[in-house]
Amino acid sequence: MEFINHTPFPALAFAGVDAREQEFHVVVLRQTLTWNERDGLHFSDEQQPLCEADQFFGADQHGSVRQESDLCHYKPRCDVIVNATAYPPRRPDGNVPGKFDVRLVVSRPDIPVSLPAEPHGLNPLMAASAEAMQTWRADVERAKKTTTQGHRLIYKTLVVTGKRQFVKRKRLPRLAAALIKVCSLGIVRLPDWRLTSPEPVREVPVILEHAFGGQCRIEQGDKVADRVPKKHRLTPEQAETHPDAPHAPVAHDAYSANVVGQGFTRDWYLDAAGVDTITAPQIEYPEHPVTVDHFNRARVGELDVAQPLVAGLGVRPKGHPDRAKLVGTIDRAFIESDAPLPKDFDFAVWNAAWPDQQVDALRGDEQIELVNLCNSSTPRSRQDASGDVRLTLRLPGHLPFVLVRFENGSIGELESRLDTVLIDPDRREVSCVWRATVAKEPDVRVLEMRMIERHDTGTTMPEPLASQDEGVVHG
Repeated sequence: MEFINHTPFPALAFAGVDAREQEFHVVVLRQTLTWNERDGLHFSDEQQPLCEADQFFGADQHGSVRQESDLCHYKPRCDVIVNATAYPPRRPDGNVPGKFDVRLVVSRPDIPVSLPAEPHGLNPLMAASAEAMQTWRADVERAKKTTTQGHRLIYKTLVVTGKRQFVKRKRLPRLAAALIKVCSLGIVRLPDWRLTSPEPVREVPVILEHAFGGQCRIEQGDKVADRVPKKHRLTPEQAETHPDAPHAPVAHDAYSANVVGQGFTRDWYLDAAGVDTITAPQIEYPEHPVTVDHFNRARVGELDVAQPLVAGLGVRPKGHPDRAKLVGTIDRAFIESDAPLPKDFDFAVWNAAWPDQQVDALRGDEQIELVNLCNSSTPRSRQDASGDVRLTLRLPGHLPFVLVRFENGSIGELESRLDTVLIDPDRREVSCVWRATVAKEPDVRVLEMRMIERHDTGTTMPEPLASQDEGVVHG
């Protein structure tokens, strides 16, 4: 099978397979767009290559994921992912808040209705009557003033705070709290830990390192390692299968929904390390704020990981329980079989965005609005009456498709689906990833990537690359 890319964008064809061991062809294409003060979203002169492996924010692969590989086989829904920095509103009095909202809004624009066709007489070559023409002109004018109402697809708000901590009360306040508990017969209790007020903040990267989560880890050779109770140490079997074996830690626990976050801890770690201050998360859902009660439940191992405490706008971790279960059943029978995927594998595992940032489909002409997710100096941003900084962008609407040439000589057109939109205001980039799939039977001879342009958007296409326009890639 040959693959020919007639577009100026990086694209690739490769083989896919489903849980029933049925093989299919996958074609993926990536577009890079940018914007400036003069122009809205338009194709960048420098097109980024396909992302062939997960990319991370940190220098190593232990931080949160910036973007996942484009080379997945299929995504049932469209991911809208935002990698951004949160900036507080610009208040008239100049005060810098310690807490503020950020927001992502994706909406479908209003669309003009189709104009009625010009009438004719008894046959297409005969002119219509004057009355019919007058009625048609009135219908045209009415149609020009009528639009099909768009609607909102995503409306997501997060709360961002300045630095804050979970702090253990000093000995004297703890004694006072114990006295109050005794005198009130246990009705009134003051917690041993408190959450400090957030400090004023200038900017906060909206990444999982600032959301709730984290891990407790004490290494071999650490001077406090002997303080870890035996029941909390890794067993020999656990140490042998630990990812860092043979240098596994003495004790290790993590919040599976977000191992890189902050605010999660265990009592055994606090006691062994002698810690009385834990950094608290700076990103949370407005309807599910992280509290001292959550912290205390985590300390004793009673916090339900299903609670929506991990807040973000970027990639949801592969290890998040709700995402990991979509892989299916990985048991001994599967491991010892030749099956490519578990029988209960769900392609939704490849959807990397948070569920409230997934939509059934995007047409590629939607409007994106970011609130307090870019600096006020960002081109095309504006400040509203409340001091919030808003950035509004509209996707250009160009539609890639695949021309399929079969071995029997027949030709078909295959629609591409927009399944990933990655927005990065700091880099002033928006990436759109399109994907198409086609069964291997009947035999496919050639797949050709092509583009339909919507000239009414005013978006210009970059110059075609000779190596992509003329080259042939074998898939």
